[in-house]
Amino acid sequence: MNSSPELSIIVVNFNSSAFILKCLATLKEAFAGKTHEVIVIDNHSWDESCWLIREKYPHLLLIENDKNLGYARAVNQGFRKAKGKYLLILNPDVQLLSGSIDKMTYFLEGNPEVGLLLPKLINPDGSLQLSCRTFYDFSTFLFRRTPLGKIFPNHTIIRRHLMMDWDHGEVREVDWGLGACMFLRREALKGERIFDERFFLYFEDVDLCLRMKQEGWKVVYYPEAVMVHTHVRQSADGLFNYAKWEHFKSLIKFYCKHRGFRPRIS
Repeated sequence: MNSSPELSIIVVNFNSSAFILKCLATLKEAFAGKTHEVIVIDNHSWDESCWLIREKYPHLLLIENDKNLGYARAVNQGFRKAKGKYLLILNPDVQLLSGSIDKMTYFLEGNPEVGLLLPKLINPDGSLQLSCRTFYDFSTFLFRRTPLGKIFPNHTIIRRHLMMDWDHGEVREVDWGLGACMFLRREALKGERIFDERFFLYFEDVDLCLRMKQEGWKVVYYPEAVMVHTHVRQSADGLFNYAKWEHFKSLIKFYCKHRGFRPRIS
């Protein structure tokens, strides 16, 4: 008898005591009858989140690192422990709505060419969160990562990159989407890693989606499954900070790794 769960849920926690319990609580309502496991990897938090997890959810697997290993490496730790046919990579500031995992599982079962599924993300007030992106090109970088974007917030380049002129109500193949919530088919993954560990923080999601496409898998936005994402963006605070620096370093690593890659202009 195969005792492996159908689904493995991997959550990376770092000082997320304000969110983690709400996130874990919503898992029960997101699917019905599917065997699953929950793996939380803590990247050396100094808040009370680990204590809260142990107190409220003593039976889930909690891996406590003695230092911050970065997001990609922590996800890979969870992946090596995971047994599921499908994998849900989840940020602690995401809350799943009822039936969302069942819907994503059903879609992947009926569409074997899809390797990665991105749900519809909404803000806590119910408004749409622009979670899909086109791949970066030089003009996109200028408008998204320099003051130009503040001066021209409605520029065509920004609107195209954020896919702002699409109603997000249809199932659609996309370039990539935010790594806050990714539903993956294990069959589409090679080796013992999901993310490239050269990316400490940021661009690991862009890199994964690009690799999926290069290997013949589709990356699909699926609005029938809905999640609430608080989206705490540290890199948006101030002109220079640690998160912004990590974002810039990951951008350089991405282009060095994928030298010669030319994004399509859609």
